[in-house]
Amino acid sequence: MNQFDATVMAWTNSFAAKSSVFDWFMALVQGNAVIKGAPLAMAFFYLWFLPGQDRSFSRSRLLALMVVSVISIFAGRVLAILLPYRLRPLHAEGLDLQLPISVTRAALDGWSSFPSDHAVFYASLVVGFWMINRSVGMLMALHALIVIGFARVYMLFHYPTDILAGALVGGGISLILLPGLAALLRRAQADWIIENYPQYAYPLIFLMLMQMATMFNSARDLVKAMVSLVT
Repeated sequence: MNQFDATVMAWTNSFAAKSSVFDWFMALVQGNAVIKGAPLAMAFFYLWFLPGQDRSFSRSRLLALMVVSVISIFAGRVLAILLPYRLRPLHAEGLDLQLPISVTRAALDGWSSFPSDHAVFYASLVVGFWMINRSVGMLMALHALIVIGFARVYMLFHYPTDILAGALVGGGISLILLPGLAALLRRAQADWIIENYPQYAYPLIFLMLMQMATMFNSARDLVKAMVSLVT
């Protein structure tokens, strides 16, 4: 473990196993889909209907952010598979770290720690929201810092460098891809289509936001089940 990880984790771990209530709360924060995902949907619809702005511009970027979220999930998992395997802190031997009360050693066994796919996903959204509205982007950054950054390091699911690396990847994906995707959607008049066919568009947007709130877990499970049927 490098010095940066050691320093940060010495601080976060100083709170571990001191209070069953706090440990339970941190487990709830990092594992509950409503706490993690509801703010994403709220921020999306706040910006979607925010008056006094170029709605075509902001809405095209919000739709592009949905596409970026899919790409970031895929990128996070591919990197975790292709990069050298890294044991998570709760599985690594020789680390003088106290396990939080609500965590078991069997958690996430066999999953590589580097990079954090949660950080890839949420950083891509934070940067995307920031590119649309600075204030919302800052609020989403604070949300991600607490429910992803601090919580997952505290629970010993990740080293701080796992989070930082994932954030750099996810933020980079949004910075590179979102403007071009948004321009493409604007030229395709995606906003006009949604306004004229809301009975079809908004249910699909709701479905997409629901998947984003759960990091596409049910969609990934469905894909795995379908693949298993044909292999």
